[in-house]
Amino acid sequence: MAAGRAAGRDEATRAVAIGGGHGTARTLRALPQVVDQVTAIVTVADDGGSSGRLRRDLDVLPPGDLRMALTALARDPELARLIDFRFSQGELAGHSLGNLILVALQSLADGDLVAALDRCAELLDVPGRVLPCTTIPVTLHATTADGVVTGQGAIAATPRLQRIWLDPSDPPPSKEAIAAIEQADLVVLGPGSLYTSLLPNLLVPDVVAALRRAPGPVVLVSNLREQPGETEGMTLIDQLSALHEHVDDLHIDVLLAHDGPPPSGGGAPLLADATALADHAERVVLEDLLDGADGHDPARLAAALAQLLDG
Repeated sequence: MAAGRAAGRDEATRAVAIGGGHGTARTLRALPQVVDQVTAIVTVADDGGSSGRLRRDLDVLPPGDLRMALTALARDPELARLIDFRFSQGELAGHSLGNLILVALQSLADGDLVAALDRCAELLDVPGRVLPCTTIPVTLHATTADGVVTGQGAIAATPRLQRIWLDPSDPPPSKEAIAAIEQADLVVLGPGSLYTSLLPNLLVPDVVAALRRAPGPVVLVSNLREQPGETEGMTLIDQLSALHEHVDDLHIDVLLAHDGPPPSGGGAPLLADATALADHAERVVLEDLLDGADGHDPARLAAALAQLLDG
């Protein structure tokens, strides 16, 4: 029985995590401690590194963030380490083995990425699913005072962003992702890069519409500090304001923010003031979420999410 199952609840509990990258991986390590089934809904806007090369060379959706979500959820740590192996020499230098496996599984499934992800999840003994947010390639664009920046990699390195958007602007969502949101006892947004991990999912209109129909609370886990480049110089209030400016009909039931020792590493800590944050969510919860160094601690995050799930 999952740790966060409410007393008297007989049915399996379900959670959805929306985002991409290392931040969402922390959430995915936390959620199996709280619920029975986890679905990760992941951005496919990546255009850098191994994912970008495979996207350009083979005309596939970028697999990197999908692979990272799978290994975060994997119950078999040895296989997870193998999937995350990255080649350092020759023509394969920079490629992750897991990215290549996902592309191969997709080819064996006649191009069906969801089937490939489900098969990889079976091999890794994942307690749930990993799904792409949208089923077609999308390109991320942004405006700054100096003009337009194109591509997730370039945008991540650019400070003082004014606006971002997807091309196409209304991509079809993964139908499985929409169904998962509509059945979720808990939906967790983030943590992760605001402009290049979280917003690319929320700029898919059908995803936000599904969030409004979600039966469970929608929880935003705030970042611990500013990110050099895309959120450089932005406070937590600035980041939340930017989120709502881009997705004006986004409703957040709970904002879960860190209140404790500041993280180490680059970027100024994001200070959380419950009174100042009240305009951005129905409820603000402040907890010490730090892992003792520079990231969200999955165990502490699980404890906080379990309390929210149980009411």
